[in-house]
Amino acid sequence: MINFRYHVVSLISVFLALAVGIILGAGPLKESIGNQLSGQVSSLRTEKEQLRTELDDARTAADRGSTALAAVAPTVLDGVLPDSQVTVVEVSPDLDDEFKAVSTQLKAAGAVVRGRIRLESAWLTESGADARKQGVDAALAAGLPLDTTASEEKQLAQALSLSLTMSTSATDHQLAAAARTTLKALADAKLITVERTPSVASTALLVLAGSADSQPAVDGTAAPTDAKALAFAQAREEELVSALHTSEPATVVAGPTGESDSLVAAVRHDGDLQVAVSTVSGISTLIGQVSVPLAIADQAQGTVGHYGFDDGATQAMPPRPDATSTDSAKG
Repeated sequence: MINFRYHVVSLISVFLALAVGIILGAGPLKESIGNQLSGQVSSLRTEKEQLRTELDDARTAADRGSTALAAVAPTVLDGVLPDSQVTVVEVSPDLDDEFKAVSTQLKAAGAVVRGRIRLESAWLTESGADARKQGVDAALAAGLPLDTTASEEKQLAQALSLSLTMSTSATDHQLAAAARTTLKALADAKLITVERTPSVASTALLVLAGSADSQPAVDGTAAPTDAKALAFAQAREEELVSALHTSEPATVVAGPTGESDSLVAAVRHDGDLQVAVSTVSGISTLIGQVSVPLAIADQAQGTVGHYGFDDGATQAMPPRPDATSTDSAKG
C-alpha cells in the first residue's frame, strides 16, 4: 500500500535529482552545455544565411531570365498567329490578370481576342441541372446540330463549342444565327457570362483555368470544396475541352503550376485528351504566357505538347513553328 512515507521518499528523490542537475549544470557541465548550444545556434545562423543567399541568387537569376524573355518575346511571337480569331473560355473565376497577360502575348503573335466567356456555377455543380437542361433545349430549338444520343452535359458542351466556332460565311447564315441565339440563351440561363461577345467564328480556343478549388460560388455562398463537388466540376470541364477540340482543333488548355488536381493535370492524365489537346502550366508567369500562342500555333498543325516545369510536362516551352505552319494557322 502506498503510504505517507512513500510520498515523502518520492518527493525527496525528485528534489535531489533536481539539485544534482542544477549543481552539474552550473558547475562541471556548464561550459560544455553552453559551448554546445552556442555551436548549434552559430551553425543554424550560418545555414540560414546560406539559404538566404541561395534564394536571393535564384530570384536574381529568375528576374534576369524574365527580363531576357520579355525582350525577345515580341520577336519570337511575331507572325506566329497571323489574323487568328481567338476566344478565351474561363472555367474559374477571378482570372482577370491572367486573361490580360495572355491577351498581350496573343496580340504580339498577331491574333485577335474576339471573345471571352466564363463558366458559371450552374454549369459546374449538380444543383445546376435545370439550367443545363434549359440551355440544351434552347440550343436544339435554335437548330444547332447536337448529338442527342449523348448525355445532357455533353450536349451542353457541344452547344457552347458550336456557338463559338460556327462559320459566319454567306452559306451558313442559318447556323450562324443559331449559334448567336444559343450563346445568348446560355447566358440567359446563367450558365455562362459573356464578357466579350465573339463577333466572328473562332479559329482558336484557349481554355483558361485557375486552381482546382476555385469554383464559382453557388447562389452567393462559398464555392464547394468537397471531393464529390470537385470531381463533378472537373468532369464538366473535361467534357467541354473535348467538345471545343472537336469543333476547333486549335484548342489549348492553360492553368497554374503544380496543381495535381487541376484541369491541366486532368487533361495530361486523360488517355484521350492527352494525345489530342496541348496544355500550358505556369500561366501566371511570363514563360507560361508566351508559351500559349506558340502552343496554339503548334496545336493548329496537329502537334500536341504539354509545356511547363511540373509533372506531366513534356518540355518547358513550345518551339516557334516554321513559316509553313504559321501561314496555315491563319484564320
